[in-house]
Amino acid sequence: MFKKIFFAAALLLASELIAKPVVIASIAPVEYLAKAVGGDKIEVQSLAKGDVHSYEPKPNDMKAVAKARIFIAAGLEFEEAWIPRFKASAKNLVVVQSDAKIAKLKEERGEQAEHDEKHEAHADPHVWLNPMLAITMARNISDALIDMDKANKDFYLENFQKLMNDLLAFDESAKESLAGLKNRKFVVYHPAWGYFAAHYDLEQISIERSGKEPKIDEMASTLKMIKDENIKVIFADPNRSQKSAQILASHTGAKVELLDPLGYNLLENLKIAVGAIKDANSPK
Repeated sequence: MFKKIFFAAALLLASELIAKPVVIASIAPVEYLAKAVGGDKIEVQSLAKGDVHSYEPKPNDMKAVAKARIFIAAGLEFEEAWIPRFKASAKNLVVVQSDAKIAKLKEERGEQAEHDEKHEAHADPHVWLNPMLAITMARNISDALIDMDKANKDFYLENFQKLMNDLLAFDESAKESLAGLKNRKFVVYHPAWGYFAAHYDLEQISIERSGKEPKIDEMASTLKMIKDENIKVIFADPNRSQKSAQILASHTGAKVELLDPLGYNLLENLKIAVGAIKDANSPK
């Protein structure tokens, strides 16, 4: 009996010693970056799914965070409210700002909001949609994993280098693909693609105003712009309402297509965005 108890205790101790450190990312694209760098040395998952602006952790989320060694933040609004609670539930939790050292753009809020003094300027958090900034985020994640697990430094650095090379190769391809576009405007429901647009010399035009459905007069001005600019595609966000995009499409003959700024496979999502915007803005 004693041998069985001793053996069970030894197994439990061994499993704890070889258990992979748990890493929690705030959103799926950051989980992708962490997994690309951490590989099979870490156990990683993300919290917020769908509309991150209204996210609140579920009990299972809090349990996962309580077991985590690292929480990777991305500069999102919900993190400000919940990170102190996460740290309270996991005393040794290390919080890593993957968006550290990244200069933020002002969030696009629409013409009405720009002239309304009640609205404060908000930083646009969608930095991962610029591949160069995604590399900075991955480097910040790599540094954090090395601090946690110095024995596997070379492993993390090698994975980071591969991810960086993949993003650099994509960036070169994307620049070539988008270089010849004469019409460089694209219409989105939610203004998530500002960093992407700025990097590739495109102009993002948002239907949403200050995080809300547009008013009638705002819809009218957007409708006129779509007709005047001969916009053929309106890009909706699968995590948000598509009602306004569908209404505008029905009055202009444009199509509604989906671009997901929060999809897990960041590299694939960026490729999809480049192809979709190029196709939407190319002469038919």
